[in-house]
Amino acid sequence: MKLLTKTSRYYILYTIPIILFSSLFIYFFLLNEIGESNQSLLLTRVKVIENYLAKGNSLVLTVFEANNEVYVQEIDKNKIITQTVKDTLMYSDIDKEYISNKMIEVNKIINGKNYHIKVWKSNIELDELMEVVFVVFIILLLFLLLITVYINIRISKLIWAPFLTTLTYIKNFNVQTNDFKKLESNDITEFSALNSSINGMTSKMITDYKNQKKFAENASHEFQTPLAIIKGKIDLLLQEDTLNEETMRLLVSIEEAASRLSKINKSLLLLSKIENQQYDKLETVQLLPLIEQVKNLNEDFILDKNTKFLYETTEKLDFNINSELCFILINNLVQNAIRHNIENGKITISIINKTLVISNTGTLEPLNQNTIFERFEKKSSNTNSIGLGLAIVKQIAEANSIDIQYKYENKEHVFYLHQF
Repeated sequence: MKLLTKTSRYYILYTIPIILFSSLFIYFFLLNEIGESNQSLLLTRVKVIENYLAKGNSLVLTVFEANNEVYVQEIDKNKIITQTVKDTLMYSDIDKEYISNKMIEVNKIINGKNYHIKVWKSNIELDELMEVVFVVFIILLLFLLLITVYINIRISKLIWAPFLTTLTYIKNFNVQTNDFKKLESNDITEFSALNSSINGMTSKMITDYKNQKKFAENASHEFQTPLAIIKGKIDLLLQEDTLNEETMRLLVSIEEAASRLSKINKSLLLLSKIENQQYDKLETVQLLPLIEQVKNLNEDFILDKNTKFLYETTEKLDFNINSELCFILINNLVQNAIRHNIENGKITISIINKTLVISNTGTLEPLNQNTIFERFEKKSSNTNSIGLGLAIVKQIAEANSIDIQYKYENKEHVFYLHQF
């Protein structure tokens, strides 16, 4: 959920109850005020009637009574009626139904006579007025709510615009970029501090990346030179006829260790280049011809173990990947299948639903799926393995959107590769 959507949702959730409460308060306040106004009107009519009675003007009273708005009756002087205001139902000859009325009832002594006075007024006008007020008020509240939400969204967009700019910058940031530009400060203190922190962080990342890249290149070069010298000197010593068997054995051991160190150095350099995305040239690579090249390259190792190399597919499959990395990817998997295979075993290549499947016979137990692709993880005691082959495979796959999975099926170790 977007931040703006979430803040607007909370704003609406908190605003609606407040508006509803305000609406109810105003509604009942108006209802009370109109009620008091009607009561004042009835009291005023009582005073008018008192004045007419004091003047003995019975004609006007007859008009009031004819309009069914007043009841005046002379009663016993000792009878006292407490002034009351109440709502009551009275039958209307015009509407032919009972209608709600507000009535005031009281007794008044005028010119020595005691009068029982009732004055009432229909609530129809009040109800109609309240209906109109209610409808108008609801429309105004809805309009106010929509306007408020709209203004809130517009203001929020303006306020969060610098943050969205920063977010876009982070998404598009590439440590290899040559035209690196820093984020500019803005008039919002928090966002300006955020941009400043990101500028410092990205600058350090670029510097660290360049230093790491330079170090990896220099280290590889510096390692390879003395290793080549060591191997060359060992080769010269091995050609001497004066060496005894023990010395020869030690020299061979040193030469193997130097070769192993050279392989580790090259593999670590390759991992560093992949992580730093130095292989950015993508091509459409056909896998079957590439697998055939890998097979021919490793023909001696395949024959040495009398391994069957089988194709169970004629389907074509392409990967969008750097051709050099694709060769390393397939070669490492094939070499892994050869190295950890058994005598007279087999390696099977198949393509199923645009998925490359490489399976091989080997140890009769599954490998640990959680650690198989980790660096220097070795299951077998094969001295030719340096424990980086599958780590390189995993790194290449992740860098090129290739899903790679390992399974142990039908007593075979199976690798599935699918580019998504």
